[in-house]
Amino acid sequence: MDIKSRLDLITRNTQEVISQSELRNLLEEKKSPTAYIGYAPTGRLHVGNLIPLLKVRDFLQAGFKFKVLIANLHAHLDDQKSPWSLLEARSDYYQEMIHAVLSSFGVDTGKLQFVRGSDFQTTKDYVLDVLRMSALTTLNRTKRAASEVVRFGKEPKMGGFFYPLMQIADCQAMEIDVTLGGIDQRGIYMLGRELLPQLGHEKSSCVFTPLLPGLTGSKMSASDPKSKIDLLDSKKDVEKKVNSAYCKEGEVKDNGVLAFCEYFIFPFKGKLKVERSEKFGGNVGYKGYKELERDFVKKKLHPMDLKQSVAKEINGVLEPIRKRFEKEKKLMREAYP
Repeated sequence: MDIKSRLDLITRNTQEVISQSELRNLLEEKKSPTAYIGYAPTGRLHVGNLIPLLKVRDFLQAGFKFKVLIANLHAHLDDQKSPWSLLEARSDYYQEMIHAVLSSFGVDTGKLQFVRGSDFQTTKDYVLDVLRMSALTTLNRTKRAASEVVRFGKEPKMGGFFYPLMQIADCQAMEIDVTLGGIDQRGIYMLGRELLPQLGHEKSSCVFTPLLPGLTGSKMSASDPKSKIDLLDSKKDVEKKVNSAYCKEGEVKDNGVLAFCEYFIFPFKGKLKVERSEKFGGNVGYKGYKELERDFVKKKLHPMDLKQSVAKEINGVLEPIRKRFEKEKKLMREAYP
């Protein structure tokens, strides 16, 4: 595969890339660069996580080595979203779930390297990097960088300020060339691109994927089960949540159903079939998102017809994951008692 094809794979279906020229130079210099994505094992994974995980497949196809960081210490430092006693079980759940999702995408998970944050985040060099960065930046700058990720509250805990500095230090410690994450991670990695060179380290290039709007028409909330679909939701629960989702006829803004089509279904499958009775126009197939959006805006495609098709696609993706986790009931009880 030539460099242009590899670059196209990495940059497709993204919201921002920093920067294309850096990525091109990297591909010219290294046969197998290293990329990573990090997950703090807090709440259960949901369909919004399918979007960045689909990009992992693109990175592997483009010849990258890929690491998945289970950032267990981060999960506790972020306002104790995960209690210390649950870190191990939740880390096991995250690793098993990411394996299941990527396997459902046809990814050879044997090509991935899973790393736990606690395996390296207490080493001397790592701690020194975090301490040195703490002397280079301010509380306000650090808080601003992590505001889309960390829960600070009215009386922010110190752990929330260590969180972004540790995430930056992760890139150096794991020898990462490219970071992958949702666009909410942008502030942290931009701070990292400022700080790492000041410590004599190379800065990482960044690939950011879009965030999926919540089903209620606003930002997806981990604390609101109505705004998201859990990856272990039943077939009926998926249908119920999608059918009740905000999807106003003709409107694109804050439409999580359309967004899922744009950011996941078409990049994953390349098409969408909408089944409907003949009196409503009969079945129709779409080979691209823009075609689907155009019909929706022109009100040629009714929201309920779209919802039923999207629910069917989601259940198709989740079914092998649900089956795999039928054997993990003990783990789920331990991770989320």
